[in-house]
Amino acid sequence: MKTFKNLFQKSSKKIGQRIEDFKDFDPEAYLKLNPDVREAGVDPLLHYINHGRSEKRTFRFPPFECFENKAFDPARDTVLLVTHECSLTGAPVLVYNIAEVLSRSRNVVVLSLGPGMLEPLFKELDIAYVPAHHARFSSVHTEYVVEKIAKRFKVDFAIVNSIESQLVVEPLKRTGIPSVSLIHEFASCYPDPPARFKAMMTVPQQVVFSSEITYKDAVRFVDEFEPEKIHILPQGRSSIPGKRVKDESTEKEQQRLRSILRPDTEGARKYVVLGAGSVNFRKGVDLFLQCARQILSKVGEDQCRFVWIGQGYEPRKDAAYSVYLEDQIMRAGLTEAVEIIDETTEIETAYELSDLFLLSSRLDPLPNVAIDAMSFSKPLLCFDKTTGIVSFLEGAGLKELCIAAYLDVEDMADKASRLLLSADLRAQVASQLSAHVADSFDMERYVDEIVALVKPVAQMN
Repeated sequence: MKTFKNLFQKSSKKIGQRIEDFKDFDPEAYLKLNPDVREAGVDPLLHYINHGRSEKRTFRFPPFECFENKAFDPARDTVLLVTHECSLTGAPVLVYNIAEVLSRSRNVVVLSLGPGMLEPLFKELDIAYVPAHHARFSSVHTEYVVEKIAKRFKVDFAIVNSIESQLVVEPLKRTGIPSVSLIHEFASCYPDPPARFKAMMTVPQQVVFSSEITYKDAVRFVDEFEPEKIHILPQGRSSIPGKRVKDESTEKEQQRLRSILRPDTEGARKYVVLGAGSVNFRKGVDLFLQCARQILSKVGEDQCRFVWIGQGYEPRKDAAYSVYLEDQIMRAGLTEAVEIIDETTEIETAYELSDLFLLSSRLDPLPNVAIDAMSFSKPLLCFDKTTGIVSFLEGAGLKELCIAAYLDVEDMADKASRLLLSADLRAQVASQLSAHVADSFDMERYVDEIVALVKPVAQMN
């Protein structure tokens, strides 16, 4: 308050205002949040009164929020986990699972830069949860919240998940917190790959890519990095966050999914083909629909049901993609055969009820839904050169059965139809998958490997 009073006393004679009118004004925050004022070298309070107030400029940071379920053990390491949002999608779900594993042996702070369905579930874990949604796209706000976390907790190291969390790595370095970045995305999906990927590949002490295909894609755009600190680690299989006991709402949701995938009606379709992921061009929902059209012509017009599960299908709001999907369904004669439904916490029911999973993505590093489907011993088909799942299927000896030529819808439909029409072939694929998937996608081992990369660096500091 002393600084503020001194500042006000200098300015009040010129403006004739009472100090009570500006008791919440933070001159330091005002200069940080308004770099043009800082660079001009003017009195921050005087500028705010004369200009900033009418321009509705921000003069203080949002309150720092932190939800703690239990006291931290000073004998344990403290790990900061960063997620770019809390949606029920791949990257945030991965952070949730990492937090679950780490909280058994370490103190865990989760910093979330965006909201979503997972937020209340994060608050139930034995961790400290910091929501800082204002920091998602603001380096100034990000630096502020990282400084606040560093002052409140003695953080030993940080795990920064997703390229979307890139603004965090520089502030972590400035506060002296060692970090490892987890990169899952394809650089070519972004309009500015060098700007997006350079910081995440050069600033942290260690860098982890989830697949070889995403690493090779990134190095096309970033060449100033240290190869020795790059590691390829496929993530472990994530459990579905949410209730672990069966209650009325769980049973209701499971029944809803059954009514969609396997309706108990006369003449119900024999086979169920599943797809999942956010409804966008990258996920290839339009390719999924093209495959559906061709599969029906091979297996029988009334024999297959195709269900896509994921957020974002809004034909009345989304004129960029959803409206065209709706039109495609109608014009291709798929109205009775296709359902696109929102994300669900009971997606495991959908895996159980399906016959095979189509990964129709144009680019998809190592999607959790694909790992989950294979864990339920469901045959999975994907396009070559589009995902890290390709190398896994090749290693499992399933290239010929499960990998279609790059974006070749006809080839994908041929392979899917062959599997649908042969229970023996589906059983063969299921057997080969079960022999490989559990060992290849182990979450606890994945977390241990990440910690082993960055903890020695933290101990040196």
